[in-house]
Amino acid sequence: MQTAPLAISLLLLAAVPAGEKVSPPPDVEVAGADAGAVRVPSAPGAWGGPRTGKEPTLSDRVADYDIRAVLDPVTHRLTGTEKLTWRNRSAVPIRSVYLHLYLNAFESEGSTFMQEQRRYGGFRTDVDTEEGEWGFIGLERVEQGGRPAPWTFVHPDGGPETDHTVVRVDLPEPVPPGGTTTLQIDFTDQLPRVVARTGWFDTFHLVGQWYPKIGVLELPGERGATRPRWNVHELHLHSEFYADFGAYDLEVVVPEGYRVAGSGVPVGAPRKTDGGVAWKFRAEDVHDVVFTAWNGFAPPLTATWTGPGSPEVKVEVWYPPEFEPSAREALKATTDALSYFSRTLGPYPYPHLVVLLPPFNALEAGGMEYETFFTTIASNQFPMNTEGLTRYITVHEFGHGYFMGLLASNEFEEPFLDEGMNELWDARMMEAEGFRLRLPGLARFLGIRAPPLGLWDMERATGTARHQADPIAGNSWKRWSSGSYNLVYARTALVFHDLEQAIGTPLFEKAMKLYYERWHFRHPSTADLREAFVDAGADRAFIDRWFAEQVFANGPVDDRIVTVKATEELPALGLFEVEGKRQEVTEKSRQKAISEAREAWKKAHGEPADGKPGPFPWRNVVSARRYGVGVPQVVVVTFEDGSVEKLDWPTEEGWGHWEFVRPVKVRSAQIDGERNVFLDLNKLDDGRTREAKNGPPARMALSLGGWFQFLLALLEAM
Repeated sequence: MQTAPLAISLLLLAAVPAGEKVSPPPDVEVAGADAGAVRVPSAPGAWGGPRTGKEPTLSDRVADYDIRAVLDPVTHRLTGTEKLTWRNRSAVPIRSVYLHLYLNAFESEGSTFMQEQRRYGGFRTDVDTEEGEWGFIGLERVEQGGRPAPWTFVHPDGGPETDHTVVRVDLPEPVPPGGTTTLQIDFTDQLPRVVARTGWFDTFHLVGQWYPKIGVLELPGERGATRPRWNVHELHLHSEFYADFGAYDLEVVVPEGYRVAGSGVPVGAPRKTDGGVAWKFRAEDVHDVVFTAWNGFAPPLTATWTGPGSPEVKVEVWYPPEFEPSAREALKATTDALSYFSRTLGPYPYPHLVVLLPPFNALEAGGMEYETFFTTIASNQFPMNTEGLTRYITVHEFGHGYFMGLLASNEFEEPFLDEGMNELWDARMMEAEGFRLRLPGLARFLGIRAPPLGLWDMERATGTARHQADPIAGNSWKRWSSGSYNLVYARTALVFHDLEQAIGTPLFEKAMKLYYERWHFRHPSTADLREAFVDAGADRAFIDRWFAEQVFANGPVDDRIVTVKATEELPALGLFEVEGKRQEVTEKSRQKAISEAREAWKKAHGEPADGKPGPFPWRNVVSARRYGVGVPQVVVVTFEDGSVEKLDWPTEEGWGHWEFVRPVKVRSAQIDGERNVFLDLNKLDDGRTREAKNGPPARMALSLGGWFQFLLALLEAM
């Protein structure tokens, strides 16, 4: 749903600072706080249509930037000039444009970001902003064709008036349909202490989301829009970003002794200027740029990667000298990820890739993605003292280059399309790997190692619960809690893992390749992902139901085997016709017949035993219950003679009851014996034997109890 245009207009008017002239409300609506996951597929020609590779540029470039930035690493202040050239793709004249000023999320506790942090709790590692560590971005000049363009802070999501992360610029000259305009912008950044993705610590700087960036004008047929609308949300605590593709020329000026790594490809060698040393970069067919500057970097590690359909890719890892082991691990993880993602989704199109390991005490700059540039962490940084963590985070942040970068979904409104689908692909790549806590030195000396934690075990631990407040589809700010938002990671991975098991890996991979081929360098929606599965050959009814129950909703899965029992089929009591006459079988006559039959069987075959027939057959009963939504299940019933019966349990049936008259007793019944259904809340009730066996649960309890005692002892010793 979208907020009504009238309501948006009132919000915009209410946001005008005191003393400024009130301009007329915009004639193009703005997506509001209710915007979220899209259920209607985009039009085939949305965003200029699929990219075939025959076009002159990789993307349909809409916004091009020429930016020069001078960084003072002592005051952490940056002065910038920006030439923004923007194309109006719509069929209506555009009289106002909207700019993101993301750094203003860190100017005060009055921002939307900070107010949501107070409600939901701290961001990631919860670094506090101390006195003198706030940050902001200030517009100094906005001109169109040499004429001043007035601007006004606006609040599309109904945030507080003290939020200054979105500004409307009223143009002196409207941009005609299909036309372009150029804005000259001067701005100043005061970088914050790095508490969330961007900022400084000591002399280290990661400068991200730092320049005025134009919002996205969506057209009818794109992500559910029925008429032109601006998509330009405030910066929320859990939201990330959404922007048009374009080309960037970036020049960064820093003092001598500092080194700079940035998005795109370096242009020439650094050169001395009156203001310092200038580093230049060119980034094409991306929707953001970032750079880092520090006087403490070791010489970067480099590697070259090649793959079918991709250019030769130069990979650089920038890191503090003390983190060299993790830097080498990150370099290997990056080239491995390049191979996996390009093979399973599509070719990687960029020739240069920067990986950054921030220094100690700048951990919040780690684990963040930008196109052709991402940050990871060193796994010997407390509290990340875990084997395999650097590799996992490196692969995860690289993967955003596909799901956030090339498949440029709207991370404000549909975060699972990036975070969750990327989490899925990471787990698929590394499912045979896992994590292991590095124990203190004495434990390692004694040869004691913590048990490994598998990736899918981690996803199940955080992604399954009966009473989840929110589905994975939905925007990033209308969430019950931070934990509920985090379901877009783990639960998405589980939902699509189980979908793969249901439709088969070949069809699943075909659908995901089609999704990438169709939507890279565009902006797909949830509905567009759904349609890719149908168009790849999956059953329409099944896919629609799956998305309705597990994507747009959050139906719990809880299938259980309830009963496994066997009862000997003895002669029945009552009246029976024998040779044309009714005769009664009484209890006395039945017991006599049973005894005679048992004795005769014993003489002929010996004592009956499990796995062998006896004088009477067995009525075997198996029953199962559903306490949630249905998923495809096969019930495997095993008998004492080793024979097996496989039964389809239809998804629409809330329970199943099966009876078998066999010469031998049933031994066990099992659903999901291959552990394909990770969404199931409790895997311990997926199977049941006829006779209780307490050995495995007892051993598990003893093992877990031992590990808990060991961990408690370690904590007491620290």
